[in-house]
Amino acid sequence: MTEPDPQSAPQVPLPNLRTLLGRGCRKRCPQCGQGPLYQGWIKLHEHCPVCGLRYLPDQGDLWGALLFFDRILFIVPVIAIFFLRQFDFHTTSLLLLGGSLVFVLIYTLPHRNGMSLALDYLLRRKGGDLSDEARLK
Repeated sequence: MTEPDPQSAPQVPLPNLRTLLGRGCRKRCPQCGQGPLYQGWIKLHEHCPVCGLRYLPDQGDLWGALLFFDRILFIVPVIAIFFLRQFDFHTTSLLLLGGSLVFVLIYTLPHRNGMSLALDYLLRRKGGDLSDEARLK
């Protein structure tokens, strides 16, 4: 199979942030919105099978955005506990709240990772770091 020529590759228009985050949340390629991000539950493809975008040329780029999305997920229960602390919580209700928070964190990990990958794609495109060679297989 031959490699696509970078000069003949069409310039893909940059989608807006909402579209990119939606594609990431649906676990789809941020560039085309069609190719899957993962081979399984959390194992990332090297590149998009549809448009050829290399997902992570630098592996550590996702940590900042992933930590940001984690903090958003944590802030809602913390605020709820802070404002509801005057009520008498039983051990069972605290265990249910903690267990449900852990479940939500684990269940949404691929979605949050996809959104951080989409945010990384947006930053690389706007910063000019996403060259034609990085976009292609």
